[in-house]
Formats: sequence, C-alpha cells, structure tokens
Amino acid sequence: MTEGHRVLLACRRRSEVLRGRGFTFEQIADVLALDLDDSPLLLHRYAHGLTAAQVVAAFNDLDPAGSASMRTARLYDLEGWPESRRRPSPRVLDLLAQIYQTTARRLVTDQTYSSYDARDRELIDAVDYRHLDPCQRIHLMAAAPEISHASMESTAGAWRAQTSVAPSGVHPGDCAALFRALTAEEADVKRRELLFELAVILGGVPALRLLRHLTPEEETRLAVVIRGAARVDVATVTAIEKLIAQCWQLDEIYGPSRLLSIADAQRDLVDRLLRHENPAPALRDRLLRAYWAASHLAGWFHFDVLNYGEAVIRYEEGLAAARQLEDPTLLAHAHGLLANVASFQGQRTKALDHVYAVQGWVRRSPSSLQHAASALISARVLADSGESGSSARALAYATDTAAKPRTEADPPHLYWCTPPRVQRHSLYCLVTLKQTTEALAAAQRSLSEHEADWLRERGFILVEYGTALTQRREVPEAARQLGEVASIASRHSSARLVHRLETARRDLQPWATNTHVRDLDEKLRVLGVSA
Repeated sequence: MTEGHRVLLACRRRSEVLRGRGFTFEQIADVLALDLDDSPLLLHRYAHGLTAAQVVAAFNDLDPAGSASMRTARLYDLEGWPESRRRPSPRVLDLLAQIYQTTARRLVTDQTYSSYDARDRELIDAVDYRHLDPCQRIHLMAAAPEISHASMESTAGAWRAQTSVAPSGVHPGDCAALFRALTAEEADVKRRELLFELAVILGGVPALRLLRHLTPEEETRLAVVIRGAARVDVATVTAIEKLIAQCWQLDEIYGPSRLLSIADAQRDLVDRLLRHENPAPALRDRLLRAYWAASHLAGWFHFDVLNYGEAVIRYEEGLAAARQLEDPTLLAHAHGLLANVASFQGQRTKALDHVYAVQGWVRRSPSSLQHAASALISARVLADSGESGSSARALAYATDTAAKPRTEADPPHLYWCTPPRVQRHSLYCLVTLKQTTEALAAAQRSLSEHEADWLRERGFILVEYGTALTQRREVPEAARQLGEVASIASRHSSARLVHRLETARRDLQPWATNTHVRDLDEKLRVLGVSA
C-alpha cells in the first residue's frame, strides 16, 4: 500500500465520521487542510474519499463528448498545480465542482484564481453545485436571511437612517470571500475599496460581475449617493437601470439562487432612495420605474425558487409602483406575473381574475411586445383551465404580435419576447391540453431554434417534449429526454424546472419497472435532483 493510499483511507474514515455529524464536504475539506498541505482539488477528493480512478470515471461520464476528457495522470497534474505544468481550465473546474458538490472557486487557491484572465474568472465565479450536497442544503436554509416585507406605502421595515447599510443577506463570511475575490483581481487599492463598498450594498461576491458593466465614473457616483454625500441624479438612476438589466442576463448563467440577494438588494436600494430623496417629478418617475423593474426581477427569482409568498409580495410592490405611475404597460405586466404565479399553484380562479385585469390594462398599452406577452400569459392560464379554443386564439395573436418591429414604447424587460419564445409557450399549452401530435412538432421546432446560451429554457422545452412523448407512450425516448433535463437541472438552480421534471417523471410511473425509467431514476438520484 502506497503512502498516498494510506492518506486517502485515513481521510475517508475521518470524512465518514464528520458526515455523520452533518458536516458539508466543503467543511470536511477545510478540516483536512489543517493537517495536510495539499491543493484544494486534492483536499476535496479526499473529503469525498474518492480514488483518482473513481474521479476520472465520474468526470468522463459527465463529459461523454470528450471535450474535456480526463485521465488519471492528468488529474494528478491538475492536483499538483502550480508545481506541475497543468492548470485546470474553467471547463474542467466546472465538471470537478459538480463531482465534489461545491463551487469552482473553492477548488483553486487565491494565487491560482488571480492567474486567470477576467473572462475565465467570470466563468469560475458562475459555477456552484453546493445544492447537490444534502448537508449543504441544510446549512444554506439555516443561514437564509429573513427578508423584509415592507412596501413603498408602509413605513414598517424602512431603511435605517445610517448612510451605508449592508443588506441583511450579506454575512461576515460573504464579506471575507468578497475581500479575497477583490484582492485577487483588483490591484488598485482605492478602486478595490470602492468596489467592496458597492458589492456589500448590492449583495456580495456575485454583484462584482454586475459592477464590471459600470464605468468608473458611474461606480464613483453611485457610491457617493449611497453614502448620502450627494443627491440622486440622472447618472445614478442610469447606473441602477444598467445593473437591473444586466442582472436579467446573468440569470441565464447563474440561475436564481445566486442572484436573489442581488435582486432584493437592488430593490432595497431604490426603495431607500425613494424614501429619503425628493427628486424632481421626472426623475422620481424614473426611480419609480426602476423600483418596478427591481421588484419584477426579485419577484421572478423568488418564483423560480418556488418561494411563492415572497414572489407575490414583490410583484404586488411593483403593481403599487405601476399604479403611482399610471402606466398601463407596467400594470398589465404586473397582473400577468401574478396570474402566472397563481396558475402555477393551481389557483385557477385567482389566475383568471388577474388575466381579466391584464386584458383591461393592455388595451391602453402602446407596446406591441406587451400585447404579445399578455396574450402569452392569457394562453397559459386558459390552457391550465382547459379552454383550448381561447388558448389557441391567444397564442395566434401573441405569435403575430411578437413578430412586429420593436419601438421605443416596448420596455427593455421584454427583450425575451420573440417568435421562438412564443412557440415555446405554445408547447406548454399543447402539452397541457394533451394535443400530442402538435406538441411534438412544436417541441422539435423549439429545439432547432433554441438559443444555445439559454440553458434553463432548453430544460423546459425538453420537459414538455418528454411529457408529450409519455402521452404517446414512447417511454424510452421520454426517459432519455428527461435524463437530459436532469443534467441541466443539476447545473441550474431553477426549482421550477426541478418541479416540472418531477411532474413529468410521475407521468412515467405506470412504466416504473421499465429499464429506461429505472436508468432515469438512477440518474436523478446521482445528480441529486429527485424529489
């Protein structure tokens, strides 16, 4: 027996004891680091008690195309960096983080992290598989901050009078991680301090990705206003609008879990400015629109993690802002969001009530995209209620309207409303109404036209595709498609996607003993996305 194997066995025994006490794999790696002077990659392997051959096998199973194929000698080289010649690429770190149920950032030292360029650091920052560790999920739930329910009309839960107040979601451990990240990538001490101050206010380490899209002048101006040393102006509101818009783009990469604290922090910041500033009417209207947008963003993230109560609170806060603005476009969209949440929960009557409100307000909206988006919501709710004819008419209208040229009347949050996305929503309606032949054709068209970067969207298409195949009793192919959804769900934090996957798997229950369904169940178990 070699010395390395003896160390592995000792670490495996220690890990089993600590797991029995509820330690996460990350905590176990930290404990092992007290006695072993090894790389984070090796310590995380030891924490799992895995041999190099076992990791190589798991790695290649996750990467069947071979784009990052692994061998034992190569793994040893990666674990030995920087003394060895091989530095792990972001793609390799992504797959290893999935095996070790951690973040990619945890698998490299500060020195190694600083050796990557800005783009690679962004890729590394985006990788987070901690939700795969059952013990980690318990810790994350226990540490979840209590979120204020204050609305714009209420004084309860208002921001304290101090100028620089960190949101409740940023804890001392987050501040330490933020400091390490900034130290590794920002050499200028003054700018490092400025970015630290802004990131603390805006939700921690993930906010750094957002701040990179501001100019140095915008960063400075925003910090000065947050401190209370200057009044809010057009430049301040423009910077906030840019942050909100960019957060929508990051949703496709990070998923809702990592961005939720940012969205709530943005909403709190705009709320604070509305309470403590008295800008000119035109600027106040822009702030109110920013508040509506931030409430929309935060509500969407809460909805995507199935936190229905908080989603409704955020959407209703946005609805209140839209009423103050007397903006029919924003009012129609807010009622549509509330209809979507109610329909997803099976509250058909409440969903229809909001749809009727949508139809009333959207008639006054000059935005063609809002007409299309409102018709989509109506189609989904009507399909959930079994009204196939009305749903089909709404979908046809949405398809025609989404193809119209965009104008200044179309709000930026409707960037997603395109004919292919309308087609994806038609897929949901067709599956719900059990129009299987049409659903299969729509699924194949959606997959051929799907934007490659929209991972979660592909997951939803495949869920509906798998459900339609089940309706046709094409069990092997249905199981195969749902297996791909499982892989996507393990890499994205959308709880809605997992919920739809579990629903689709229940539809396969009559064939539970089928070999393909058993293979799907095993994949769900291994990836940690089963119920």
